[in-house]
Formats: sequence, structure tokens, C-alpha cells
Amino acid sequence: MFRRIALAIFALSIGFYSYAQGTPERGWTDKNNAEEYAAYLIRIAYSEFGYLGARVQVRENGTRRIFEVERGRVYHIKAVRILGSNDLPAEAMTAAPTVGDVYCNARINGWVDTLRSRYKKDASWGMRVDHANASVTIEVGLDAESIPHPK
Repeated sequence: MFRRIALAIFALSIGFYSYAQGTPERGWTDKNNAEEYAAYLIRIAYSEFGYLGARVQVRENGTRRIFEVERGRVYHIKAVRILGSNDLPAEAMTAAPTVGDVYCNARINGWVDTLRSRYKKDASWGMRVDHANASVTIEVGLDAESIPHPK
């Protein structure tokens, strides 16, 4: 009796595994999950160079996968707004991203980290994206009450 139950469970698990490893249109698989994650990482890499609207599609070419990237437009900084009490010295603002710069998440994070470490501010930042004009408004909160939240 135990062997029959074990055989039935084994047969069902093999059937389920075979079904799950089918084509991506039939459901989730490890393979298409890895491809989607790779496409996500490519989009993140392009966004670091200002391409916030980048699109990545995975195409099959026999046994190979090809990632097609449509970069879109480069996004520039439209404005940098300081929320809360702005008692920063002028030298702190010289390192800030300026209007017209290409949007770069790493550069803004570096500047905000400097505000935290050197100037002892409880700084955090958010952004408003204008897709029609390919621009970004950076909002920096310097205290807990004015910390921006993603919109």
C-alpha cells in the first residue's frame, strides 16, 4: 500500500515539474523568472545613465535569449527642492546635482549621504518624474517631518 501511494506522489510531482518547466506562456518557471530578473537589472543599469523610460524585452533565437533594449529619452534634472528648514552651508549645495544634469540615482544618493555624515542631517530624498518632458524634480527632506515620500 505504501509503495502505491509513494508511486502516485512521485508521478504527480514529476508531472507538475514537467508542466512548470514548459513554455513561459504556460506559467512561472525558473527560466523565465531569471530572464525577467536579468531584464530588470538591465533597466536599472540604463536608469543610472538617465534612461528612466528604458524598456527591455527578451526574445528567443533558437536556444539563445536576446535582450532587446529600447533606451528611450535621457531624463534631466528640472529642479532640486530642499524641504524643511534649509540651514545648510553654501559648500553643501556646491556638491548638489544641478538643473540640467543627467539624472543619476547614485550621484543623488552620494550627495544625500554626505549631508547625513558631514552635516549631521536626517536627510532623505524622493523624486517627481515628468515623462512628457523627460525631466525629474528632486525633493530633499532635511528633517523627519519633511522627508519626501514617493508620489
